Amino acid sequence: MPYHGNCLCGAVAFEIEGEPFHFAICHCQNCKQASGGAFMVNSFFKPSQVKISKGGENLTTYKDGATKSGNAIKRSFCSVCGSNLFIEPVAGNITIVQAANVKGSENWVPKKEFFGEGKWKWVKELEFRPKNKAKL
Repeated sequence: MPYHGNCLCGAVAFEIEGEPFHFAICHCQNCKQASGGAFMVNSFFKPSQVKISKGGENLTTYKDGATKSGNAIKRSFCSVCGSNLFIEPVAGNITIVQAANVKGSENWVPKKEFFGEGKWKWVKELEFRPKNKAKL
């Protein structure tokens, strides 16, 4: 099933083929600041699954080298409205899409929390779906 997404103003639009291979909540300070919220909701895809369909020229990228993990990432956002859209590890083959920008993502259930020690006290337990084991 293809998913469709866009930034707040619609200047950037994208399509995603298939389901995320991982879906997680991140409580690190950088993700909280980038999202403007108590955590960031990250859906993980192979880069080949994500295609910009409109407004690629409106994407601006910020290299975030001061991450809690110590691994530099590229954060891409709309230069018109400022919506956070994608995260890509500088060294890696992953595209992380901000789930709030994807129509239909409300049906995805997180599998994990990253940096739970940074969780704000008023954020209660989240429901997680265990990872399905691969069939041999």
